[in-house]
Amino acid sequence: MPRRACAGGARLPWDEPMVLLKKFPADFVVSESLALTTTAPGSEGARYHYVRLRKCGFTTFEAIEAISAFCGVEARDIDYAGLKDEDGVTDQLLALTSPSPLTRDRIEHFNAVHGAGEYQQGAPPFLTLQHHGHGAVRLGVGELDGNSFHIVVRHLDRAQAERLDGIRGRRSLYFVNYYDTQRFGVPGGPRTTHLIGKALLDGDHDRALGLVAGSASPEAAAARRFTGPAAGFFGSLDQRRVAFFLSAHASGEWNRQVEELVRACCRDAMVSDVRDGITYLFPTTATGVLAVLRDGLGLKYDSWCWKEGRLTSRPSSRPVAVQTQVRVGDVTEDESAPEAWRCTLRFFLSSGSYGTTAVRQFFHQLRVAT
Repeated sequence: MPRRACAGGARLPWDEPMVLLKKFPADFVVSESLALTTTAPGSEGARYHYVRLRKCGFTTFEAIEAISAFCGVEARDIDYAGLKDEDGVTDQLLALTSPSPLTRDRIEHFNAVHGAGEYQQGAPPFLTLQHHGHGAVRLGVGELDGNSFHIVVRHLDRAQAERLDGIRGRRSLYFVNYYDTQRFGVPGGPRTTHLIGKALLDGDHDRALGLVAGSASPEAAAARRFTGPAAGFFGSLDQRRVAFFLSAHASGEWNRQVEELVRACCRDAMVSDVRDGITYLFPTTATGVLAVLRDGLGLKYDSWCWKEGRLTSRPSSRPVAVQTQVRVGDVTEDESAPEAWRCTLRFFLSSGSYGTTAVRQFFHQLRVAT
């Protein structure tokens, strides 16, 4: 399994110098929230074994493949409620059918093999598991409640640090609910997952295979080696991965519709923000965000999933705009850069919203407000 470096950095425009996200893996911590009723193992209804996965440098798909290889079960038999990116430290719940091969001793062994770098700053990628409990609910996409974020923003200048220090504590944030760039590809790779989904919808498997082969995704090497009809490659994948490609296309269409709403509602009170080659239009005021929410009520997108042996889609609701409370704290000198400052941001988002796009819009709105 290929391993990518955890540390990276996504720059956000706000005067000069540009502030920085994800310089170190521990700068971007995401913890999944999912309320589950648990019971004793072996009791009636204890059909699934829940484990908490903590990871860095792996996609959820890669992590599941590693667990699958370790304990000898099919990857498709390991369930999850949400996907977590690789460029940060994330934790989420997985479920295996009981009786589970992941006994406590086996979990300790897995952690010894895969988790050596967890507690080192700038460490290599890691995976660790922790027993969570047993229960009757099968995990699936759409059941996640939300995610908590603890984010360190770096490379602030003195003026930026002073502005943030002046608003320590909770601050309301209204932001437009775009899919951010990680939805469309992995760090360092082309953002093409939505194009793969479009090719699959069009029945152009040759184009889809070529796009996968040219990506930096976990399937890229296998796609380059594949011989035979291109449709066979996608038939060989865990079909949840195919559903992800199709959903990425739907995500791109959602973003296009939201951009049109921002353009119509905000006019001069908006800013163009380009990241990883993808352009976003963000409102620069809460009033603009609320106007987008008003005009976008009822906007839907196609949600794809692999269920009962087939790929299905249905029109699904998604909030066009989101409100959260951002807690600003720890405005201090940035130990990683001379004459620079950093701060921490903490907030909770419901499932389907992106912490990175929330932070980007937070800084755009803060610039205008101050």
